[in-house]
Amino acid sequence: MRSKAFIFAALALVSMVFAPYSWAQDQVDADVDPSQTPPAIAVPDAPAAQAAVVPKADALLYYKQGRDLEAAGKSAEAAAKYRESVAICDRELKADPTRMDAHTVKCWSNFRLAKYRDVVDLGAAALKIKFDARIVEVMGEAYFHLSDDASSIRYLQRYIDNVGEYGDRVPTAYFYMAESFVRQRRLDHADIAYSLAVYREPGIARWWYRHAALVEALGEYQRALDLYGKALRLSPGMAEAVAGQSRVKARL
Repeated sequence: MRSKAFIFAALALVSMVFAPYSWAQDQVDADVDPSQTPPAIAVPDAPAAQAAVVPKADALLYYKQGRDLEAAGKSAEAAAKYRESVAICDRELKADPTRMDAHTVKCWSNFRLAKYRDVVDLGAAALKIKFDARIVEVMGEAYFHLSDDASSIRYLQRYIDNVGEYGDRVPTAYFYMAESFVRQRRLDHADIAYSLAVYREPGIARWWYRHAALVEALGEYQRALDLYGKALRLSPGMAEAVAGQSRVKARL
């Protein structure tokens, strides 16, 4: 009998504020005798035309634009945005090597470019400057794609330990952990990690499908049927979930 309480415990171990700019106002004390003709008012020369201000390139903006293009199926255009994001980060880091936001966005952009070894190498170097949970998390994902499941799990657990259960990437971290546990044949651990992933982010059909397939492999056919059903409610045309649902129905 699996001790899920024990496994849960193990996994658990796993403005800029813009101050309003106030223009200084010159205070002029007038002490004019009304009987006298006031002096002529000097009209100042027109100020020289100011040079146009060029907006600063924003690496994060290029990264987000890349994600939008990628979601729209425009992979070539997305890749160009990611490469430009990396170039901007390089310029920022040349000026300030300790800029952690630039290190983070550079890792993210390289990840989207499938440069997973670069991600872990750049991330490791950045973490020597300062700890940043965002970098730890993307390194965990990169290690998964490099088939280094032990490192993937270790880094993702470290991310969760540092940001808590409600961090932005916690659902994704649990999903990747589950996938690594499956490859390690640690199916009980995978079951729990998938459960946490879909609990935190219930709107991704493929996650429900992956959980259902794992539960089917564990021989829990009724629970697998329920999970396949949740995947199909989100994506009725998912062929793998339809097939899985048929298989487990035949075993009940």
